[in-house]
Order: sequence, then C-alpha cells, then structure tokens
Amino acid sequence: MKFGLFYQIQVPKPWSEDSEAKRIWEALDQIAYAEEMGYDSVWFSEHHFRPEWSHNSAPDLTLAAVSQRTSRIRLGVGVVLAPIHHPLHTAVRMATLDILSKGRVDVGIGRTGYPYQLTPYGSALEDTRGMWEEFAQVLPKIWTDEVFSHEGRYYQVPPREVLPKPLQKPHPPLWSACASEETTKLAGEMGLGALVGSEGGPDKVASVLELYQKYLKNAKPSAGMVNNQNALMTAGFCDESQGVIDDRGTELLAWYLDQQRARAQLVWQGVDPSTVPPDYQGYYDRDLKLANGPYPEDPTAAQVLKKGTNFCFGTPDNCIRFFEEYEAMGIEQVFLLSAIGPATHEEVMNTIRLFGKYVIPHFKEKEKS
Repeated sequence: MKFGLFYQIQVPKPWSEDSEAKRIWEALDQIAYAEEMGYDSVWFSEHHFRPEWSHNSAPDLTLAAVSQRTSRIRLGVGVVLAPIHHPLHTAVRMATLDILSKGRVDVGIGRTGYPYQLTPYGSALEDTRGMWEEFAQVLPKIWTDEVFSHEGRYYQVPPREVLPKPLQKPHPPLWSACASEETTKLAGEMGLGALVGSEGGPDKVASVLELYQKYLKNAKPSAGMVNNQNALMTAGFCDESQGVIDDRGTELLAWYLDQQRARAQLVWQGVDPSTVPPDYQGYYDRDLKLANGPYPEDPTAAQVLKKGTNFCFGTPDNCIRFFEEYEAMGIEQVFLLSAIGPATHEEVMNTIRLFGKYVIPHFKEKEKS
C-alpha cells in the first residue's frame, strides 16, 4: 500500500488578510516534508465558491509550485471538473505540468454533484454526465494524436496539432471519482483508475471496488491505456497520545462534519426540486437530509471517531489497523487529508512525521515479506 496527501486548502474563519496565502505556503512545506518521510503522492481537489471548505480553485498552479520543490512524489488533480473546462485547456495545462514535474502527473476527472459550482460557468446539470464521458474519451487522444480533431455532442475541434505533449507516454494516468454506481461502471469500462471516498465506511468502499473491478475486466480505453489502480481518500489525524486523539481529534472531526452540513446547505441553493435530473436525485436527497440535520439519531463526532472505520483518527497503531482493513479488500493507495480546517501547521507536520516513522514503514515491510 502506498500513501499520499490530499488537499482541499481549507481555511476556517475568522479570516485575516493572509489566511489563504498562509495555508497555501504551509501546504508547500508540508508536501516537501512528506516526500522526505516516504510519501508517494500528493493530490489536490478542485472546488469553486466553497468558503472555508476549499480555497483550491486552481490546483494545477499549486502543483506546478510543488513540482519545483519535490523530485519524486507524484502530483495528482482529484479531480478536474469536466463540465466547466474545455478538454483542450486541460490537455495543455496538464501536459505542461507533466513536463515541469518530469513526468509525475496523474489526472482525475469528475463532473461534480453540486450545481452551485456549475451555474456560473453555464453548465446544466442534465449535461454533466455526457460532458464528463466525452471529456474522458477525448483527453487522451489530444495527448496521443499528432493532429487531433473531434466532432461530438459537446466538443467540436477542427484538425489541430495540440502542443505541448506530456512527458509520460502514452499519456499521464487518468482517474475518475467513483461517487455513484453509474460513474463507477463507466470508469471501469473506460479503463480509468478509481478514486473512492471513505465516508461510507468499509462496506461501501468494498461494494464500489467490486463494481469497478467487474467492469474493468472488459475495459476499452479510447487511447489504449488502462489505468487499473485504485485509491482511497480519507481525512486523518495522528498523534502518539490517545488523549490528544480523543480531545483534539474530536474537535477537528467535528469541524469537518459541520462543514459537510454547511456544504449541503449551500450547493442546491436556487434549484427547483422538480428540475433535478434523475442521476442527481440521489445527491439531492442526501444533501437535503444532511442540510436539515442534525438529527437525534446522528452520531456525534466523538462517536464517529470511536467507531474508527470511516476516517483515520488515531495513534500510529490505530492508523495501521485502519488501513489494514482497507488493504484486505484491495485498496492499493491512500490519500490522506491531514490539513483539516483548524489543524495547525505543526499538527499536520506531526501527522506526516508519524506516518513516515511508523505507518509507511509498516506497510513497506509487509511488501517485502
């Protein structure tokens, strides 16, 4: 099992004039240290108009800076929001990043479950799945065809020599966020790597992996390259003291869960429920319920932390046990969101240090045996 970091660039209020800048510069220092401690990758999300939760609207620019501070760690975007980008823009920006990093880029593609991010860009909810699928089909061809052209429903490109080309051949690995059954099926069929969230717990992750593997067997990638990797994205906090985990860990997890509710209250604003497309109805129902909570039966942050299966909050030994459960079901990589909202730079660095000292060596030793 390999380990990476995951960043949203979370900036909790109250803000000062340099709050955003400070978090970005701290992330650069944390990532350089993570490479020293044996981490294999770092992934940046892309979100828009999401105060506190994510101030990371231009992940390729941040990763370009990371590329100049590191030499080995892989750089991933998880994920490019296909409905608000043109594939030509994404192709040349990611190819440039691949060159700057000397061939270390991974590119995830998603469509977003949140209309609040789409509306300002003029994208309609009913078009997002089709745009995502067409985007995923044409992007590798832009990288591999000497002269690219395309006539599709959403994108029409006359013959052009698109430059630069990425350093990795035939092209950087492509991934998909696997948040719904239909997207998971398509990811497998198209030969994209699977990015899976831990919020649903082990049973949910296992079912996503099973579905993905079923459709991956007959993958037909548009440019001939299958990326059969999978990865788990989770929030995490590590300390050698169980008391610190119980106290500070609960505070951080409570902020994280509260922000999920704030997100649910935001992202469907102004949307008429009767206009929600069928493939978004599950997202809408989930968010509506979450936005109207909390409910008496909802577990508290302390109870979620104590359960210990949905997020990685614990001592090094607890973290090892957490990941061994997911490793047993076939998870190959982990991307850990350690820079959680109120977490200080020192706390994030300590989590990175403890993973580098205990958790990562444990799994490397297992590979040798």
